[in-house]
Amino acid sequence: MSYLTDRKRASGKGSIAHGAEHQLEVTTSSYMMAALVILFLFCIAPLIGAPYEVVVEGLTRPFNMVIMGLFVVSATYHWRFNIKKVFEDYVPHGFDFAGVIITTALGWFFCGLGLFALVKILIASMIAG
Repeated sequence: MSYLTDRKRASGKGSIAHGAEHQLEVTTSSYMMAALVILFLFCIAPLIGAPYEVVVEGLTRPFNMVIMGLFVVSATYHWRFNIKKVFEDYVPHGFDFAGVIITTALGWFFCGLGLFALVKILIASMIAG
């Protein structure tokens, strides 16, 4: 005979309290990504397939550098936030925490790698001339 009520059995399996906050964060992140993708297509995509010197010259323009940096940070945040929800919802309890830690570390590692590459291009172009 179980003395647990339905409410007690459902406790810890999700909450209405976090749904609105999550929806607002996802919506905001999606709108920001949509705007950055449009800017990315107009500013950075024409550089694809161009010679190295043209790409460096295009990326060292301040507006393009800012768009690229924001795109890297925003894409990392958007990916990390959504993959965290996948782990919380679909991975068995116990493994979800490790998965969130690993994917968060991996996401910020790639974000730092992308920003490092942008700074390296900027510094190399400043030294070259």
